[in-house]
Amino acid sequence: MPTYDYNCEKCSNIFEEYRTVDERLAPLKAPCPKCGEIGCIQKTVGSFPGIGVDLTLTADKKTNGQWSELMTKVKESVPERMRGKLDKGSNMRGHRWRD
Repeated sequence: MPTYDYNCEKCSNIFEEYRTVDERLAPLKAPCPKCGEIGCIQKTVGSFPGIGVDLTLTADKKTNGQWSELMTKVKESVPERMRGKLDKGSNMRGHRWRD
């Protein structure tokens, strides 16, 4: 179940509540955990923790070059006409591959 951030209009306390997606916009009937006030809680925009993503990550970078060694071995057992497609697949970086 996802968590949503709520703000108490009375004391400006921001807190999280577990709610279903269907309930997320419905008024929160629980009291503010800080001041105990009921009926002054509004859903607020939450913040996400910092997430780092390496957009330059390739199979070789992840495996310290072992991917290329493996692909060389695989190419030896694949018909010549398919080897170009293996090279294209090795160079993909998070986008759709199209012929």
